[in-house]
Amino acid sequence: MSRPAASENLLHDIEQEMASQQDAKAELRFLNYVIDLLSFYAIVISGVFLVALTAYGGKVFQVIASMSDFSDFVLLHVFYGLYMLVVEGVFKGKTLGKLITGTRVVHQYTDSFSWRDAFRRGIMRMIPLEYFTACAGSPFHDQWTDTRVVMEKKK
Repeated sequence: MSRPAASENLLHDIEQEMASQQDAKAELRFLNYVIDLLSFYAIVISGVFLVALTAYGGKVFQVIASMSDFSDFVLLHVFYGLYMLVVEGVFKGKTLGKLITGTRVVHQYTDSFSWRDAFRRGIMRMIPLEYFTACAGSPFHDQWTDTRVVMEKKK
């Protein structure tokens, strides 16, 4: 009787590992979103406060005041996408929300998360109405980037 090749055993081990990862429930994902959004707004408000203390504060506020509501909406989505890109990239698929809820992002077909995944997810989050896709089950930033949010393994 012949033994399976090492590559077959490795493939089997990877498939078993992927099957053992439990996807995060919708409630946890929503909580992640709320916590991450609040942390983003805390940073934005702190940044605005710091800009107000500088000599350029008045000019910056004049520019902001002259922007349309649509421009504000788009600009905040771009900044939120960049924020999430940096946070998920630096912390390997974790954010403050995911840290609190015990979840993390992994690539759909591996147990890892890369800067490429963070970049693609961040870009997808810049689409203004992307969040409504989460109501249908899986948001665009998961579908189009082959990523998913899973429960963190207990050590």
